[in-house]
Amino acid sequence: MTLRALARDLAPPALVRLARRSRGDRLRWAGQPADWTEALSASSGYSASNILERVLRATEQVARGEACFERDGVIFPRPDHAYPLLFALLDEAVRNDGELDVLDFGGSLGSTYRQCRPMLDGLRRLRWCVVEQPQFVDVGRARFSTEELTFTDSLPSQHAHARPHFLLVASVLQYLADPHAVLDRLPATGASTLFIDRTPVSDSPHDRLCIQHVPASIYPASYPCWILSRSNLMARLERDWDLRAEFPCAEGSVRTEDGLPFTFVGLTLRRRSS
Repeated sequence: MTLRALARDLAPPALVRLARRSRGDRLRWAGQPADWTEALSASSGYSASNILERVLRATEQVARGEACFERDGVIFPRPDHAYPLLFALLDEAVRNDGELDVLDFGGSLGSTYRQCRPMLDGLRRLRWCVVEQPQFVDVGRARFSTEELTFTDSLPSQHAHARPHFLLVASVLQYLADPHAVLDRLPATGASTLFIDRTPVSDSPHDRLCIQHVPASIYPASYPCWILSRSNLMARLERDWDLRAEFPCAEGSVRTEDGLPFTFVGLTLRRRSS
């Protein structure tokens, strides 16, 4: 599978916190599809036009100053700083004399960029590149691209003219057809830090594929979703990265409808010296 094809499989970030706060609605994880093809056929998928349209409207509100930030088309009136991410971003900037190049894998139309940007004013230089599905990239380039914020549908190689310092993979791995194949490709970007956020893991020795159902009060959608085996994930990461920190996420601990317990976690990792 090419990187361009992998980018097309990207999904928007999870909306767990909002779902839990809204009129008793909740996200649900159900079923056990035999493979990714079966999971896609049993769900509405990530490319539904209503998702992009809603994200675009919300992003425009943020750009006009009518909301503080948005996540998957839901606007938030007050800051909600992601402190583990901010700490990791600033730590990487210190290592690079105040310069920071971020590759935001699955970053929508710049959601996390806008959420973090007010806290990054002290940097000497910031470049933030979002890797997304082609339809998001087209809209991002047409409406929101700046010298600082750019969009692409493929990962750069370590031989690219401008290599990223920092890889952000937030609520993405679970929505990829082959998350482990993506993890294998990330070292080739040449980045020093890998930050994985809001990723569901279980104590099972096997990854579990299911269907995630989004409440209609947010927007009607369902996606194939992996619940990753913690042991498998860490074994894959430890080939190229050293774990610096693990932290809990606000999404907390959940169960599938048939009872598998899992937890959303975040990880900060540093590229292993050769």
